[in-house]
Amino acid sequence: MKIEDLHMLIVEDDDFQRGILVNILRALGISSIHEAGNGRQALDIIHGSAASAPINVALCDLNMPEMDGMEFLRHLGTEHQRIAVIITSALDGKLLSSVGRMTGMYGINLLGMLEKPILLANLKELLLKYDHEAAARVERPAVRSFTLDEILLGIRENQFEPYFQPKVELKSCRLVGAEALARWIHPEHGVISPYAFIPLLEQTRNIDDLTLRILEKSAEACRSFHERGQLLSVSVNLSLASLDDTALADKITQLVRASGIDPQYIVLEITESAAMTNVAPALENLARLCMNGFSLSIDDYGTGASNLQQLTRIAFSELKIDQSFVKDFYDNKALRIVVESSIDMAHKLQVKSVAEGVETQQDWDALQAVGCDTVQGYFIAEPMELNKFSEFAADYRCKTATLPHATATYPISQPGKLKLLVVDDDDFSRKIVLQVLHDLGFVNVVDAVSAEAALLLFEDNAFDMIITDINMPGMNGLKLIQRIRSGKTPVRPETRIMVLSSFSQTEVLGTALALDINGFLVKPVIPAVVEEKLAQAMSERFHFHSPIAYEAVQTDVKSLPKLEVGRSKVQAGSGATLSGGAARSVRTTRNADYLPLRRLRPGMVFKEDVYLRDGTLILSAGHTLYEVSINRLNDLANLLPAQGVAVHDFSADV
Repeated sequence: MKIEDLHMLIVEDDDFQRGILVNILRALGISSIHEAGNGRQALDIIHGSAASAPINVALCDLNMPEMDGMEFLRHLGTEHQRIAVIITSALDGKLLSSVGRMTGMYGINLLGMLEKPILLANLKELLLKYDHEAAARVERPAVRSFTLDEILLGIRENQFEPYFQPKVELKSCRLVGAEALARWIHPEHGVISPYAFIPLLEQTRNIDDLTLRILEKSAEACRSFHERGQLLSVSVNLSLASLDDTALADKITQLVRASGIDPQYIVLEITESAAMTNVAPALENLARLCMNGFSLSIDDYGTGASNLQQLTRIAFSELKIDQSFVKDFYDNKALRIVVESSIDMAHKLQVKSVAEGVETQQDWDALQAVGCDTVQGYFIAEPMELNKFSEFAADYRCKTATLPHATATYPISQPGKLKLLVVDDDDFSRKIVLQVLHDLGFVNVVDAVSAEAALLLFEDNAFDMIITDINMPGMNGLKLIQRIRSGKTPVRPETRIMVLSSFSQTEVLGTALALDINGFLVKPVIPAVVEEKLAQAMSERFHFHSPIAYEAVQTDVKSLPKLEVGRSKVQAGSGATLSGGAARSVRTTRNADYLPLRRLRPGMVFKEDVYLRDGTLILSAGHTLYEVSINRLNDLANLLPAQGVAVHDFSADV
């Protein structure tokens, strides 16, 4: 909707100020302007205009006689009027911020706040934010109430479905997961929001059945994503009311595994009040879920009590900042401090930060600037049923180009600008990879049938990414990578390199890690997986070791050792030895522990050697973790022991 087509309402008791606002609006080309001297008059105008030309935006002062601005806003909220609001006042900025928070809690679309005197440019900027469709889709509590019997009948008749809202990694602009949100598909009343049924189910302790049904459907959806090559995680909310059942963790684990999905891809979002409970069974459930491989997220962080205490109780891997802090935080000093502090604390605790309620370009940019990891909100997409989400995910490669400012080291959203080299002696495999890359939009791709041929290409070409097979006649792929990393080719040593592998020769994996490769592509390649892995490889922070360290790696595939589990020493010259110089001595202290891969963070140090399940050594004790090695361990998650890896966090000793 254009500014000149808006239907405006000015709620201002001062005649002079009201006249100025009328003149400003007319200067912007707006002709439909209504005037009110207080909140009561404004409500009369709104009720009278509903049948003809409903009001789109109200400019509202706060300090007025009879009915002030705050009472007027309360009535707008309780009546569920689809009117956007701009608050105008000469009151203190902190007070305006408080009223703005109140306005949002009433479910009102607040475009912004303006301190008097009002300037035309500032008012125009806020009016340009008005989105008629967004105002219509604001999700509020259902006007109609339902009895407990009606809700339970709906559960028994399988009328509840998960709706999926995308979660995007800010650094790479990649789609990394979705939150499953319960919706009641009522046969008469359509889609019912959770406000109409969750509180009553929790109060009457009838929430478990709905939770497990939504979890089961979400796990099945997650499996379907994976079958299409979309390695997404799915977040599901877990109610406080369910946590006192000591059998809950086992029920959830059995249900998810029966759905054919590994628990590591399911994130359980726990409300802050639930995480802070003193009930021992609740803490037992959360600890067991974490032990079984689930990731735990603190949902709505900042809205409960004893925030710091609960962070130390449970092994959370994600801190989710509530949308009430995120909305317009870039323009509010107090909110900005809260958001920045939350993100900084998450990083220091070595957990991921997630911001919900991202609705504007400004929200996205501001969160990216303060280092937030992941975001979700209407700016990306609204919650949608499974089929629509699947279409969204499948088409996301096209949509990423429209999302702003991905901070990848290289612009994977613009594949045509990247130059790639594919090295593989098998014609069939090489042609498949070339076709997949072409279909993904990579038009500048060169191929070579051997490592020797690749070396010749290096003399006249610079590549952004090299994808190489391992087993090739003559020089194998590992030797080629070694020569690049040690600076013995014209190619930049830090060039991103990915390995084509079937994971059948596990003895080469440790060597590949020692050479700091940027990812594995498993044969046969799947287009969606290739796209995801390439995006990760191009965006991850690269920690480059000394050329001598790379030269010391054993790259003769036939001589790579396969050690027995339990051997604590690495043979001299083994390709499994990864070092950035002398290995750091490791102290055995209380800070060493087994951690799931999702909780590993740069700077941690391995306490013990890391073996695959078949006994192959891939990384040695004393190795310091960086983003590249953490990502490679996650690539190999299915080949590693289930209990995680033993690490020491030296920062905990400081």
